[in-house]
Amino acid sequence: MTTYFVSDIHGQYQVFQKTLKDASFSPNQGDKLYVIGDMIDRGPQSKEVLLGLLELRQPYPQQVFLIKGNHEQMFEDWLTGRGNAENYLRFNGGDATIRSLLGNHPLRRAFVGGLPTPGIQEEARQIILTKYPFLLPALNSLPLYIELPADERTSAPAVLLVHAGVRPGIPLAEQNPEDLLWIREPFYDYYQGEMPIVFGHTPVPKLPGYRGTGPWRRDNIIGIDGGAAYRRGVMLVKWPSLQSIFVPIQDVHPYPIVQVNG
Repeated sequence: MTTYFVSDIHGQYQVFQKTLKDASFSPNQGDKLYVIGDMIDRGPQSKEVLLGLLELRQPYPQQVFLIKGNHEQMFEDWLTGRGNAENYLRFNGGDATIRSLLGNHPLRRAFVGGLPTPGIQEEARQIILTKYPFLLPALNSLPLYIELPADERTSAPAVLLVHAGVRPGIPLAEQNPEDLLWIREPFYDYYQGEMPIVFGHTPVPKLPGYRGTGPWRRDNIIGIDGGAAYRRGVMLVKWPSLQSIFVPIQDVHPYPIVQVNG
């Protein structure tokens, strides 16, 4: 009965599956998994990651927990016709998610390089919404954070799980959702709160003073983004020991993958 945290899988399905296998993760044995956002975008298999986790959660709703990241929010916005499509598709890897969900449909080619016209985007949007009618409600229902109580059995302290972090000095209930999804330096440079926080969003090598392997830690905050968005890897972290399993993308995919024809 082990609790694991992971964040920022970014469509690296095979790498993620290897981390679970290496950890001998088994919900049948009572293991728990908390995914702290950014399941999708950039990587080649966003569909497999997102739909696989949603499917895994169905029989284990008290053991598999999914938290919304900024990339899930951008995808949700795109599906509803809101947000900045160019920012999402061209600069944040959303094109990879659309291709993944379109499968072998010829329209996927329009999402390789450049920005598809609004008409093509709408056609793709309707194909995805029709094929996966549960997707938008599932994205909309993802929480922005989860608070775990202290566990006397494992001596684990109470902890807050949130994708990007919090704005220091502001009560949790009053936090701006934008900060919970996007904040960086104001959080990890200045947070001094008593509540431990585990977060993703910023790859550990980019956090102040990070050296070596495993999670980044400063006082009560712990960063666990293994950098899959930048072809580094996926990190799975045990709680509360913070022992980690890290699988480099290069170990599974020696060369970058761009799937165009299915």
